[in-house]
Formats: sequence, structure tokens, C-alpha cells
Amino acid sequence: MAITFTPHHFTGRDAAVAEIEASGLRLAEAELSQAELTGAAHSHPYRVDIYLLEGVLELHEPDTGLDHRLEPGSMAIVPAGTRHAESCPGQFRAVFGVSVDPEVIMAGREPVAGLRQL
Repeated sequence: MAITFTPHHFTGRDAAVAEIEASGLRLAEAELSQAELTGAAHSHPYRVDIYLLEGVLELHEPDTGLDHRLEPGSMAIVPAGTRHAESCPGQFRAVFGVSVDPEVIMAGREPVAGLRQL
């Protein structure tokens, strides 16, 4: 499945959090830099909804060649199993809805400094 990208989807953190909670997804928040992203194409066995609050996040789908540039107010849904790569020119801040407990995602990984479960 492909990434669903919606520019100008929401206005502010409260609206994003309300939408995540209404969807039944688990909530996490992060402020990350390029150094904290893998940069490599990957997939994961869970869905991630990304609500960009600050900065820029770029998603690339190597299987389709599509690129998505998330700016504040943009939202993207990355379905489970969708190969993608992430990059950012500086730092970004976002709230995420994930279909599994964020603690399960981070189990066995190096801690990500800017990621926290809410």
C-alpha cells in the first residue's frame, strides 16, 4: 500500500491529538533531527499516522518513486508494510498515531532522544 499524504489537514497539536485519539491509535510525540532518522528505506509491521507540527519531514517511497514533503499542518498515513525512507533538512516536531504500543516499537532499540509516549 502507498502512503496517504494530506497537506493542510489539521490546525494545531490539539486537533492532531484529538484525531489520533478518535482513531484508536496510540499517541507518541517527537522532536527529531536528521541524525536520529535511519535514512534507509525500511518498513514496519504497524501503521503510523504522522501529524507534522514544526519543521519539514520528507518521505520517499522507493517502490513507487513518490516523494512527500510534510510541512506544518500536513498529515501522512504510512500503512504497515509500506517501504519508505525519511529525511529532514533540520529538525521537525510531530505527533504520531501508531497501531501498536510505542514501548513495543522501541523495545530492543537504542533510545531515540526526542521520542516520548503520551
